[in-house]
Amino acid sequence: MVDAFQANGLRAFYGPFGDFMDEEAWEAPFRNAFFQGCVGAWTLHPSRIEIAKRVFSPEAKEVLFDKRILEAMPDGSGAVVIDGKMQDDATWKQAKVIVDLAELVASKDPERAAVYGV
Repeated sequence: MVDAFQANGLRAFYGPFGDFMDEEAWEAPFRNAFFQGCVGAWTLHPSRIEIAKRVFSPEAKEVLFDKRILEAMPDGSGAVVIDGKMQDDATWKQAKVIVDLAELVASKDPERAAVYGV
């Protein structure tokens, strides 16, 4: 499903999960959906919004580092060393995904925008 969405320029979201009283039961499918490429999830209960934000939002430390990769290699070609580790076109592509996701999250969440510096 995620591949079909992405192939058509769409973002995949995880569907609703009915047992809103079980926090652990909510987090596991959210995390699995994130690892499979979903960019968010529906929530059926307001108490699950924070779980969704935590699971689907990249960590600030990762965003700040990935921004450094994109700044060091603006066109995504070549290789650079940042903090003693080589970064190349493959890590640039991964960094681009994370920074793009952070910008999407930041556009809806001013608190995270401040943390991400976007």
